Amino acid sequence: MRIGLYLIFAMIFTALVGAFVYTLQLGDYSHSLLGISLNLPVFVWVTLPVLLLMIFSVLHMAYYGTVNFFARKRWEKDAATFQDALYWSLLKEPKEHKYSIKQIGDGAKLLANSTIDVAGNADGISDKFRSVIGLIQDVNRGEYVNLKEKKLANKLSKENPILIKNNINRLSADPKFVEEVLQSTAAYNKETIAKALEIFAQNETFFKAKKYAKLFDVENFFVLLERAAASKEDIGMNEEMIKTFVTELPFRCREYMHLAKVCLQKFTPDSNLEMFKGFRKIDEDANQAYLYLLFEYEMLDAIEEFLNDFSVNEFVRFRALFMIKKSNHKYNIESMVSSYAVCDEN
Repeated sequence: MRIGLYLIFAMIFTALVGAFVYTLQLGDYSHSLLGISLNLPVFVWVTLPVLLLMIFSVLHMAYYGTVNFFARKRWEKDAATFQDALYWSLLKEPKEHKYSIKQIGDGAKLLANSTIDVAGNADGISDKFRSVIGLIQDVNRGEYVNLKEKKLANKLSKENPILIKNNINRLSADPKFVEEVLQSTAAYNKETIAKALEIFAQNETFFKAKKYAKLFDVENFFVLLERAAASKEDIGMNEEMIKTFVTELPFRCREYMHLAKVCLQKFTPDSNLEMFKGFRKIDEDANQAYLYLLFEYEMLDAIEEFLNDFSVNEFVRFRALFMIKKSNHKYNIESMVSSYAVCDEN
């Protein structure tokens, strides 16, 4: 019962009791308490305990009403906190939350280290949850969602899987965003940068790529290189450009062999030999690629001179190939000398 309504009925009841006893004409009654003598009408003596009961009842109700009010507020606050925790776990960005009520906090704290995936339709949920579930579904379908409009642009960490997928979706839809990622790598995670680099290598020129040489990996360098070798357009592939990238990349024997095979399609023998002679001066892993070029150009004297500088236990496959060539036998160098074989033997 509401305290105001109770007070009204209690006062009416007290008044009725007092009025009824007054009609009985019981006169006065005298009582001494702590040396004080009180002489009051009987209806007052009867009404007084009822009045005191009403007062103490109201105080009792007010106290527990206040206690219940604050308890309800704590539940409401924890319920709102729990809803917020669910929201961030749906967004794959779990956060630490504090709870006032132990019974809620004991279970809800798991959300600080959990993410939630929604299977099927979620009916009867709030607009806030419906909005975030719709956002996630759009991103998973491959659509780009403008997170600024959702007021989430600065609230998701760069390792957030939803943000990563959304950025990758944008890379496919917005060519300008590709260079934006490469120019601001600190703001994006490795997966996003790798995808941006992949798209860049498939579409851009060496002229543009040069300023991102430090970001390139071997795989995407060869994507760009093979595009340039196969293209009739000049996209900036030249010896100096190749040297710039090779200096930045972790080239080993197999990478040099791959590079030599591509360069055969694009440059003159003199250019290729000069370039790989420079590589082998600073990196012995380029020796096999240089020797491979000598065989391609059938420079037997240069091959013999090269092999004489090394032990007979080195470049065994090339030595066998050299003997076959000296015997005037026809051979296919590609079938006899694979990059894996010649690179692994040393």
